[in-house]
Amino acid sequence: MKRLVGMMVLAICLGACDTGPDGPGDLTGSVGAGTQDLGAVVFEVVGAGIEGFSGAGGSRVFWAQQENPVVFRVIVVSENGGDMRFSATVTDRGGRMPRATVVSAVDTENRPVPVTEAMEVRFVR
Repeated sequence: MKRLVGMMVLAICLGACDTGPDGPGDLTGSVGAGTQDLGAVVFEVVGAGIEGFSGAGGSRVFWAQQENPVVFRVIVVSENGGDMRFSATVTDRGGRMPRATVVSAVDTENRPVPVTEAMEVRFVR
């Protein structure tokens, strides 16, 4: 009996958990590079249900869907460097978060910057 009650309590608790917003909407993306000040970054995004990308916080975004419909090439440009933010429009905000890999980057003077482990693309709901 104790086991049954415990399982019922666990089921109720799990059912009450909220995984966050769902349905269509935007995910907020950002590019971090540690202490490096970037002017532009190129990255590849993999994720189902992505409909497009747009700039945020003074950043401009250019993007193209690749042959594989869940793969996108994205370029984020920031004239002032620093904070590189963008939005990704998705069909379901409650779905799996996209993954991204930095391909190349330049500094604010348009000089190539080596891609390092410190360069990271993050998505939040």
